[in-house]
Amino acid sequence: MNRDDSAPLSILSFGDPRLFRKSEEVLSVDAPMKHLIDRMFETLYVVPGIGIAAPQVGCNLRFFVFDMNRRAEPGKRKPVTLINPVVTAQEGVVTEDEGCLSFPGIFIPVERYARIEVKGFDLDGKEIVLEGEGLFARLVQHEMDHLEGFLLSDRMTPWDKIRLKTRIREIEKSGKRGFRGE
Repeated sequence: MNRDDSAPLSILSFGDPRLFRKSEEVLSVDAPMKHLIDRMFETLYVVPGIGIAAPQVGCNLRFFVFDMNRRAEPGKRKPVTLINPVVTAQEGVVTEDEGCLSFPGIFIPVERYARIEVKGFDLDGKEIVLEGEGLFARLVQHEMDHLEGFLLSDRMTPWDKIRLKTRIREIEKSGKRGFRGE
């Protein structure tokens, strides 16, 4: 993570070993974690995405942040933090192009459930249940993958890996260079 609290957090790139670890359950939400979440939202509003999972910023805990209205003006945004999420229902299947902040510039077709229900906790420890389809369903499944150490590369077909080989290698080198240990 960056040392400057005013700068956006660095998003880890494919190649950084921290992205491959299964995240641990959040046991409590303390001041440092709330500060990290605030910084994740600050980052979210300057990157080309709608969600960031904790592992993408080097934190091995089971939570992610998102805002389906991230492009709205600040007063109309709807930031959501989902802690210890669990998928409780899913239905249908749809395949659409998907990208990832840890794989900048890469988009591949990914099969996902069309509709999803997920429960977890908010920052105050209250249980929340969210359900939806389309981009929301895709977002939740994508971020849940990150919490399991499962990446976009794991969803690639052999053809995707061949056609994107050069770009993936560039990203992987960058990710390995960015890793400084724990």
